[in-house]
Amino acid sequence: MQSGLSSELLDKSISDLKGFFDAKSRAEIRVAELESNLQFKEVEKANVQEKLSQLEPTSSMTQVFQRVHTAFEKITKAFANAKEQNINSFLQMLEAESNRYLQKLNKNDFYGIIRIRKTFNNSARIELYSDNGTRIENPNGALRTTMYMSVLFAISQITTLKREQDYPLIFDAPTSSFGGFKEDTFYNVIDTIDKQCIIVTKDLLNIDKATGQKALDFDTINNLSCSVYRIEKVEPFNDKDLSTIQTVIKQVR
Repeated sequence: MQSGLSSELLDKSISDLKGFFDAKSRAEIRVAELESNLQFKEVEKANVQEKLSQLEPTSSMTQVFQRVHTAFEKITKAFANAKEQNINSFLQMLEAESNRYLQKLNKNDFYGIIRIRKTFNNSARIELYSDNGTRIENPNGALRTTMYMSVLFAISQITTLKREQDYPLIFDAPTSSFGGFKEDTFYNVIDTIDKQCIIVTKDLLNIDKATGQKALDFDTINNLSCSVYRIEKVEPFNDKDLSTIQTVIKQVR
């Protein structure tokens, strides 16, 4: 329906999409087959290990080697189980912290429940669910933004608690999809974070629609406890020559 797109191009796109879904379906079937085969092999391996442990070697050195092998096998399993437990524990902690921030950022509004799922390739996926267990496929812009912000805040909080590393948070127009009441909530949450936060925003400007003039919103600024700077382009400038663009930074409070 867009200008310039031919029917041949649309047919090709549909064909490519169908091919993708076919390949995805085949891959899912193959993964299920491999998982089933892996379980069978694990059972076979356990049976062989059991038979090996029941052997009574005649040589004393063979007995030593057998004990060393058994010890290393148990150590390897312990490390693998510990790694898996640590990953699951971290994801649970991250999920709990993320939901705490999600509730704060969506005060007096619907916000849902964040679920962080570990995928088969050891990555993680962030998903939003309703309380009845239904996945919210397409949350609105503000809710999607606060979902990812909540995870970011949670990661920041966890790293601060662990004291392994700390870093500033930098936001570029973070509230562009928010309504007015959510902007205040966002800044209140930011104010409780014990670390450096840098926010680039137009929220603190009032624009006269008739004249296009911009003026600082001191009603909002005076309610903030943080430092505020204004970044402006130096005028006049050539709107066709990037080298003529310069900026000036002034501290407002």
